[in-house]
Amino acid sequence: MQSARQILPGSARSVVAGARLVGKTDPAAKVDVTVVLTRKTAIPQGDLAEHALATPHERPLADPAAFAERYGASDEAIAAVRSFAARHGLIVKNVDQGRRVVELSGSASDMEQAFGTALHDYETGKCTYRGRQGPLLLPADIAPYVEAVLGLDNRPAAKPRFRSRAAQQSYYPNQLSALYNFPPGDGAGQTIALIELGGNYGSQDLQTYFAAAGLTKTPTVRTVSVVPGAPVPYGQDPGSDGEVMLDIEVVGAMAPGATIVVYFSDNTDQGFFQAASQAVHDPATTAVSISWGSPEKVWSQQSMNVWDSLGQSATLLNVPIFVAAGDHGCADEQPTDEGFDGQRHADFPGTCPNGVASCGGTSLLGGGRAKAKETVWNDGDGWATGGGVSIHFQVPRWQNGVSAEKGAALLMRGVPDVAADADPDTGVNVRSNGVDQVSGGTSAAAPQWAALAAILSQQLGRKAGFFIPLLYAHMKAGATNDVVTGNNTVFGVGGFSAKPGWDACTGLGSPNGALLLSLLGSSPLATGPVATSEPVSATATSAPVCDEEMAAVTGAGARMGAPFDPAAAVLYGRFIAAAYAMYDADPSNLTPQQSSNFPRGYQLAAWVEMRDFIIESGDPIFYGFIAQKMDEPHQFILAIRGTSNGVEWWDDLNASILTPFKAPGCGSVGAGFARIYDTLEIVEAPASAAAVPRSLRSVGGFSQQVAALVHRRAAAAARTEIPFSPPAIAVAGHSLGAALATLYVADNARTTQIANPSLCTFASPRVGDSTFAATFNGSDLTSWRIVNVPDVVPNLPPQFLGFSHVGVLQPYNSLGKAKSSLSCWHALATYLSLVDPSLQPEPACQLETLRTAERAIASLRTAATTIAPAASVTVNVTINVGDNHKHSLISKASPS
Repeated sequence: MQSARQILPGSARSVVAGARLVGKTDPAAKVDVTVVLTRKTAIPQGDLAEHALATPHERPLADPAAFAERYGASDEAIAAVRSFAARHGLIVKNVDQGRRVVELSGSASDMEQAFGTALHDYETGKCTYRGRQGPLLLPADIAPYVEAVLGLDNRPAAKPRFRSRAAQQSYYPNQLSALYNFPPGDGAGQTIALIELGGNYGSQDLQTYFAAAGLTKTPTVRTVSVVPGAPVPYGQDPGSDGEVMLDIEVVGAMAPGATIVVYFSDNTDQGFFQAASQAVHDPATTAVSISWGSPEKVWSQQSMNVWDSLGQSATLLNVPIFVAAGDHGCADEQPTDEGFDGQRHADFPGTCPNGVASCGGTSLLGGGRAKAKETVWNDGDGWATGGGVSIHFQVPRWQNGVSAEKGAALLMRGVPDVAADADPDTGVNVRSNGVDQVSGGTSAAAPQWAALAAILSQQLGRKAGFFIPLLYAHMKAGATNDVVTGNNTVFGVGGFSAKPGWDACTGLGSPNGALLLSLLGSSPLATGPVATSEPVSATATSAPVCDEEMAAVTGAGARMGAPFDPAAAVLYGRFIAAAYAMYDADPSNLTPQQSSNFPRGYQLAAWVEMRDFIIESGDPIFYGFIAQKMDEPHQFILAIRGTSNGVEWWDDLNASILTPFKAPGCGSVGAGFARIYDTLEIVEAPASAAAVPRSLRSVGGFSQQVAALVHRRAAAAARTEIPFSPPAIAVAGHSLGAALATLYVADNARTTQIANPSLCTFASPRVGDSTFAATFNGSDLTSWRIVNVPDVVPNLPPQFLGFSHVGVLQPYNSLGKAKSSLSCWHALATYLSLVDPSLQPEPACQLETLRTAERAIASLRTAATTIAPAASVTVNVTINVGDNHKHSLISKASPS
C-alpha cells in the first residue's frame, strides 16, 4: 500500500536544465538498478580521523575480508531486498555483500511500481536519457536497509576534465616527476586504477608514446568492463579517448613499473559509482585516479552520500582516491552549459571529505630539473582550475582552521586539497588516435598524484593510503610547494585567490615527493590542531553523535544551550505569525510578498514550500520563509507555520507511526513528519527586479538547501562586512511547523551544515522516540519548547506509542487568558499572549468577561479623575471552563 511506503532520503531528482520531454518510457524496456545497502555496523567518525592522521606504518594493514565482515551489508538487508525483488517481479542479477550492492533488473513498468516513481524519456542536446522527478518511495520493510537506488535515472553524470591546445612549454610526465622531486622508484608491485566513463585506448599508440618518453618497456595495462558494451572501440569516441590516453600516459610514464587497470563504465551515476566501488574494493588497488566530474548542484543527495560512504571504505582500506577539481574555475561550468547560473560551484566527487583528494591545477614553467615558476592555472578564457566550498559536505576535522577568504575558518568542505601542472600552455605531451599533442586540465593533475602514491607505497613497503589529512596537520613540513599567485575567477564570477597555506585554487600546493616520503615514513606524528599560516576565526561546533552509545549517556539532564529569553521567543513567534499572514492572504501563492506584520529590520531571503500527502502527493503550498537581518546580514530566521486545513492534519495523524530517522542510530521519528520534511523545498527570493525565484531542490535535502542559501547570502554580505561573521540561524515553528523545525535542526546537526542553530517551538507535538530525543538533547543546542498546558497537540502522538519530547519545556497556562476551546488553546496568538502579557489572544479567543472588566476599569478610572478620590475598586469575574471547572479572575483598579 502507498501509505506503508517511506521516502528514500536524498533521492529526489528534477529534470535536467533545458531538457525536452520525449514521452513515457516504454513499459517493457529493460532497466538495471543498483541498490546500495547500509552497513551492518557504522564506521565511527573518530576511527576514520584517527586512521587518516596516522602514518602508514602506524595504520593496520587492510584486511578486505575482515572489513567486509564488519562493515559490509547484513544478511537481513540482503534477504529483505531479495524478498522485495520477488514481490515486484525483479531479477536479482548480483549481490556483493562486501561492497553492499544488490543489482536488480526488470521492466520499466515493474521498476516504477517497485520504487514508487514514474519514468520518462528526455532529450538534451545530442543525448536522450531516461529520467524521473521527485523522491523514491520504498516499502517500510526495506527502507531501513537502503542508502541509495541508482540507475532508474540514466542522465549523463560527468564530463572529462582535459583540454588540448598549442603550448608555450610542454613536458613528458617523467620530466614532471623530476620537477616535483619524486623519490626513486617505478611503482613496481603497485596497481593504479583509472575510472573512465567513455572512450578506449590504443595499444599501438601507447607503445609509440612511451618510447618517445624514453621508456624501454610499455607499462602493463588491463581493462575491466564494468557494464556491457564498455569500452567502445578505440576511435569511436575520440573526445573520451583523449581523456583515457592522457590518464594512462601520465601514470605509465611516472610509474612505469605499476600495473594500470582501467575500469570502463557508462556515464551515469550508477556506472560511475559501480566502477569506483569495484576499484576501491579490489585488494590489489594502491590508488584510484578519476578525471571526470561535474558541479555538486547536478547530483542527487543520495549519490553524493554513497560516494562519501565509499570514501570511508577507501580510507580504512588504505586506497586514496585522487579526483580532478574541474576546469572552469570557481563556476565549474560554462555559459554555454544548460543551467549555467553565474554562481560559484565546487566539483563532485572531489568534494567528498572521506578518502578523496581533490586535485587542482597549476601553470608550471621549469628549467632543466628545477621549477622556475608555478602559479594558479587560469587561461583567462574560462579555462582555469576548479576550486571552492561544498554546499553539501561539512568541513572535515583535518581541514579545521583553514580559510577560503577573509580569514574566516571553513564551515563546509573546501577544495582542492593539492595541485599539479594542469595548464595546457605548460601541459603534458600526449598521443591519441595517432596524433601527438599537448593536453592539460585537472585531468592531468589527478593521475600525477596517483602515480606518486604508487611510488610512495613502493618505497614504504606498504600502501601509502589516504595521506591528505597528514599534509594538513603538517603544512610546514615542506611536502607540498605552496602556490601563492593567481586566482580562479572565470566568466565574471568572482573566484578565490591564492595565498600562503591552503587556498581554494591549488589547495596545499603541488607535490615535493621526497619530502612527502620523509613525512610518511617518519616516526609517529602529533595530530593536534592544524598548523595555519594566517590568523583565522574558527567557530566551535557540537554536533550530536548519532549512535547508541550517545543515546545511552544523554538524557533529560543534558544541558540545552542558552537560558530562556521571553523577548527573543516572542520575536521568533512574530515571524511565524507573518508566515500565517502571508499564507492567508492567498493560499495559492507559493511566493507571497512580505506581510504587513513582517518584523522590521529583516528582508525576505527565501520561501519554504511543502507538499501534502493523501494517497500520493498534493500540490506544493507555501509553508514558511527564511528572513535575513539587514544590519547583520549573517543572521537568519527560518520560520515554519503550522497546520491550517484538513489535508495537513491528515499528515499530523499519520505521524503516530515511527520510522528510522535519516541518521542511522539516531532513533526514529513520526513517519508523517518525516514524509513531509522530505518534501520541503527552498525557493530563493530574487536579488533584483530582473531576476526570478530559484528553487534550490537540486542542491539536495532541506538542510543542504538551507545551508546553501545561508552561506551564499552571508558570503555575499561578507564582501562588505568586516570582520566577517559566520552565518547563524534561529529556527521557529508552530504546531506541525514545530515538528518540521525540530527535524531540520536534527538533520542539520548530522553534518553541521550551519553551526549551532537555536530552536524555538510553540505547541510542538512529540516528534520522535526516546533515542531521538536523547540524541537531540545531548547536542547542547539552544532549544526552547513553549507549551500551553491545556493544549492537546503537545500531548500527541501519545507516549504509549513510543514518542518523547525534545528541548527544554517552558510551560504556560491560558486559563483565564483565553477562551477554553481546542482552537484557542492551540492558537499561536494565545501562546504569544502567554509569553508576553502585554499581548492579547485573537479576538475570537479573548474572554468577553475580561473585556467587560477592562472597560469597567477604564470607566472607573475616568470617573475617579472627574468626581472625587475613591478607594480601590475590585471586580470579581467568574469564568466557567467546561462543566466542572471555575477560574476567578481578580482585576483591581486603584485611584489615579
